[in-house]
Amino acid sequence: MVLVSVIVPVYNAENYLNKCLTSICHQSLKDIEIITINDGSEDQSLMVLQNFAQMDARITVLDIDNGGVSKARNLGMEQAKGQYITFVDADDWLELTMLEELFHACRLTGSNIAKCDLFWQEEIGSRQLYYPSKTYFTYSATVCLNKLFTEKGEKHFGFVSCKLYKKSFIDLHKLKFDETMNFAEDTVFLTRAVIKNQSICYVPKQLYYYNVGNQNSLTCRAMCNVRNNYDLLYKKLFEELQSGEVYEKVKNSFLNYQFEGLLVILHQCPAKPQAIKNALQSFLQAYPEVLKVKLMNRKLQQFIFLKLIKMNWLTLSSTLIYMKVKRAK
Repeated sequence: MVLVSVIVPVYNAENYLNKCLTSICHQSLKDIEIITINDGSEDQSLMVLQNFAQMDARITVLDIDNGGVSKARNLGMEQAKGQYITFVDADDWLELTMLEELFHACRLTGSNIAKCDLFWQEEIGSRQLYYPSKTYFTYSATVCLNKLFTEKGEKHFGFVSCKLYKKSFIDLHKLKFDETMNFAEDTVFLTRAVIKNQSICYVPKQLYYYNVGNQNSLTCRAMCNVRNNYDLLYKKLFEELQSGEVYEKVKNSFLNYQFEGLLVILHQCPAKPQAIKNALQSFLQAYPEVLKVKLMNRKLQQFIFLKLIKMNWLTLSSTLIYMKVKRAK
């Protein structure tokens, strides 16, 4: 009996696959299958996958033309035979007890989705969080969405990874990744899943290692059309929140999420005051509600920057303040 199907989309990840797949193969929960999808890699990723498959019969290798991470994940879900599903990016890796702990959390609480925290793994290492309690928490849909739009770092909620999903729940609601998106598609999937399930079981442990330092991952290729990608993302999320009748309950958190997008968009602009000013004005014309946001979990400089925007002080001074405080994504 397959308890968990682990779905791993792979694109040009030969340098990371050994660590990723080793951490999955050595999980304390043994009754698993590992579905890897080589998404048209141009390096030796396929060879690495095939070598692992020869060593571990639980590994399946699907080789497809490049179609994006959403298509790869959807294919993996179609093939999955496990009672539960999880997603792992090919440049990340797991604590050896992750699948077992999330599986037991789902079984114990009856939840269709369980989540753990992650290690925000940079070159200098990652931060170990302190947990005063190891008790599982069940978060309502509203709490989940508020966290999804505002939490960052080790407790980041918006990744489809570091979670376990019941397969029958996914099938019942026909949950799939939007193949028209190649940016933050997991946030849309997770938003829909949370609304359908109305809750998530939270396991207060760091069990997933998110490799921040890899600039060649599937999620990094979309930044060339950053504003267009954010426009599509906000449209999809707004539709999900409206259809789920939860928009007003999470509105300020969603505006915080849009403000974060604005900061990223400005950071991607050429380092010229006029270019940044034009991008800012264009964004605010499209999303005027952002000016009504009550900022959460922000640094003092970002509060100052928002105040300058509200005062319409779109000068070189405000641009320089922004450029000093915004760090690269």
